[in-house]
Formats: sequence, C-alpha cells, structure tokens
Amino acid sequence: MEKRKRFIKLCTIMVVWVLFLGVSMKSEAATIGTAGGLKQTGAGTNRVDISWDAVIGNQIQYKMELCANKKFVSGVKDNLGANNMGSTAPNGSFYGLTAGKKYYVRVTPFTNSGYPDYQCTWGTPSKVLEVVTAPIGNKIQNLRQTGATETSVTLSWKKYSGANAYQLTYGKKGSGNNGKRTINLGNVKSCTIKKLSKNTKYDFKICPVNKSASGYQALSNFNTAISDCPVLPTKVKEVRAFLWSPTSNYLEIHWKKSECADGYKYQIYTENGKKALISGKKSGDSDNTYFSSEKLKGNRFLKLRVQGLVEINGSVKQGTWSDWIYFSRQPDVELKSTKSGMKVTWDKVDGADNYTVYVSNKRKSGYTKVASTTKTSMVVKKCGSSNLKSGKQYYFMVAANKKIGKKTFQSTRNYCFWQTYRK
Repeated sequence: MEKRKRFIKLCTIMVVWVLFLGVSMKSEAATIGTAGGLKQTGAGTNRVDISWDAVIGNQIQYKMELCANKKFVSGVKDNLGANNMGSTAPNGSFYGLTAGKKYYVRVTPFTNSGYPDYQCTWGTPSKVLEVVTAPIGNKIQNLRQTGATETSVTLSWKKYSGANAYQLTYGKKGSGNNGKRTINLGNVKSCTIKKLSKNTKYDFKICPVNKSASGYQALSNFNTAISDCPVLPTKVKEVRAFLWSPTSNYLEIHWKKSECADGYKYQIYTENGKKALISGKKSGDSDNTYFSSEKLKGNRFLKLRVQGLVEINGSVKQGTWSDWIYFSRQPDVELKSTKSGMKVTWDKVDGADNYTVYVSNKRKSGYTKVASTTKTSMVVKKCGSSNLKSGKQYYFMVAANKKIGKKTFQSTRNYCFWQTYRK
C-alpha cells in the first residue's frame, strides 16, 4: 500500500513537471516577438532588398515573404529552404521580379528545433511593407523646354511607363558635376525650376523613379538629358549708338551681351514717334551690330532700345527692353579765322537742348571743353589755357546735348574739323 502511494505521488510530480515544461515552452514561444523597423534598402529592375531590426533571442531565424497582393492570398514567395530553415541575418533580397512594379513584404522571426524533427516555433509577423522595383531603362519621350522667366525654366515630358515619380538633376551650362542640384518630383509631366541665376543657360537630366508608399525611391539606371535651356534675358544694359561721321548713314550699336541670349532685337524711333522708324534683329552670340539706312538722314535726336531674345521649343521669346537711349549725328562744322579767334559754326540738331564745343592742338587726343551754348556758333579764343596762335593748326568738335530726366545724352563725337589759325 505504501509503495502504491509513492508511485501515485511520483506520477503526479511527473505530470506537473510536464505541464510546467509545456507552459514554459509556450511562454518562450510568445517571447520570440516581432521584427520591427522593416524597410527597403535597395532595388533593381528585378530585385528588392530589405532589412529590419534584429530580434533578441537564441538561434533566431527569419522567414521573409513577398507577394503582389497586400493580403498575401496567392503567389507568395518566401526564403525558407529545406527543413524550414530561414535567414539568420536581419536582411535579405528577392529576385526575379518585374520592373517598375510594387510588391509587399513581411518578416516573421522563429526558432527551428533542428535535427531530427525540425519543429518551428513562430513569432508574430511584422507589419506589411510596400516595396518597389526600378523602372526599366529607356529614354523619356518628348522632353523639352516650354517656358522661362528671368529666374526660372519650365520643362515638360511624356509620362514614363513604370514610373510614378521623377528625379531631376541640373546645373549651369558646361559646369559638369560642379554645383549640380537634384530635386525629387511626384507623378507629374512638367515642372518649373525656380531661383535660377539670371542670364544663364542650364543643362538638365531627368530619371524615372518608382516610389513606394514609405518614400523609398527606386531609380532607373537610365536618364534623359536636355541642354542649353535659357532663362529669359534681363534688361539689356550699356547700350550705345553712334553714326560714323557727320554725313554718314552708317549707325553702329553696342550693348552688354547676355550669356543666355540667342539674339537681339533693336528699335529706333523719332523722339515722339509712336511707331518704330527702324526695327531689326541680330542673331547669335553678339554685342553689336551696324547698318546703313536712308531713314537716319537729317540732324535730329532719335531714340533707341535693345532687347535680348531666346528660342524656346521653336518659338522666339523676348527679354526685357533696355532703357531708351537718345543719339544724333555729330553736327557738321565750319571754321573761320577772325582777329579775336576762330569762329566755329555748326548745323542745328533738332531736339538738342544745347551744344558743347571742344578744341585740341592734336588730332587724336587732348580735347578740352571750351563752353556749352544754345546757339549754333561761337568764337574760340583759347586752346586750354593758351591763346590761339597764328600759323598753328587747331582741331574742333561740336556735340549736341539732350537732357532726359537726370541723364544727358550726347551726339556722336568721333570726327574732328581742323584749320590753321590766321589773324
């Protein structure tokens, strides 16, 4: 009887021990936990790479799953090998995928008892992560410049199959990789790049992107380039004009050129004219032009303005006109010796406010101002601080002046008249 009691007690202890072990195993299984921090780390046209935070525990393995369906209802790929052996590293890849597509992945940590029964104890699956493959490489069609301002360029293109975003890289023309900037665009087919440098041309490269819901961007290995895209030219500055001589109809125009202009347009008006007297264009990278016109005849002030031009998508776009400048031909001069000095007489210039007389004893230099007058003649008695000397040759120029606002414009002053003074 005593032996029977001891046997029953031993059996009871064994049952309790087995139950305890079972509870302990369930508790251990419950502590395997979940793989957190799941993210996409790489992509190709047929591949995605993922990683996650390692799960603390003994001999933890990972089951990776991928499916085109977010609910993992069919066509599920996993990484399990023979005897349900998984990955021991907290990262991995899937291959053999379709370019420009989205997929879903999840990771489940587990332990495997190993030989001989290979029993798995599973943790909790991670949250589902959307991943993407890169678009297949090909040229983006119809990439072109469609607009510009003085500090912006607008581009457009045909949407790319397999892409839901784009990456744009740009820099100043010919700058290579120096100063390149990159911006990420959404699922658009045009964009305006702002805050560009004035009077500059830019080079652009655009790359199709497949972007996941988490923000990972799988870039194509191919981009499409467009070069020499100009901003609109700013106001043309330093405009100058002069006629070659008092009797010539050849006009020479100069300006400060813009690095982005493909050409220039100029207009000449009479002082109060409402329609251009002369209008023309100068193509190419230039800072001057000259021409002859019968319309330039006469002694009068004319006004001139210049603007830069660029060609965008086959259409000419105009920059800002320069300020008006006023010019006239140099008055023709007659000289006559008198007892008191050299009498200088010149042609009247319509629109002139007054005239300035210059004198020198050298033909090409040393001209000093004698005086300004509203008349069309005066007697010059001195050259500099010295009186005119009989038998000596002197050189004269007369310039017509016109004041507009606070600025005074002067006629051409490049031709001299000379005579030997005789008392």
